[in-house]
Amino acid sequence: MKPWFDNRHWLPIAALALMMLAPGAAAAGKKAAPKALTRAELPAGFVVGSGVPALALDVEIAEGKVVSSSPAIDGPGNLRATRSGDDTQTMLTVSSDLSVAVKFDLYMTLDGERFTYTGTCGLTPGISSFEMWRQPVLEFAMGNPRVVSSGRVSCD
Repeated sequence: MKPWFDNRHWLPIAALALMMLAPGAAAAGKKAAPKALTRAELPAGFVVGSGVPALALDVEIAEGKVVSSSPAIDGPGNLRATRSGDDTQTMLTVSSDLSVAVKFDLYMTLDGERFTYTGTCGLTPGISSFEMWRQPVLEFAMGNPRVVSSGRVSCD
């Protein structure tokens, strides 16, 4: 009787197992956000501030994709982040008036010049996200909103 597994099949099985265990590695073409930027290197379209008043973006969605995004100048915007907390910790409440689930890039700075990428949770329509750090954060930079599947909203 021949065993169900022999040496000829180990490579395809190992590749399949790797793809199942590391879905991020299998997602070719996705470029990760830079981990650290100076204020001058922040991409165009990011809103920068302390979160009081709220950071706000005007995001336009068409055919299930973000077609434009810019800092909200007149009005509250439809993607907002509001700061709370005290001298020892910082909390950011992120909310959206969009009808689709979105993910965005968020950077934070302790000195006002060097911004570090920080993980965030995607936003399901009608539900706020709460991000928290056990340190005082001087400012945030928020931008690059993108539509995500409402069934795949995750934190990174």
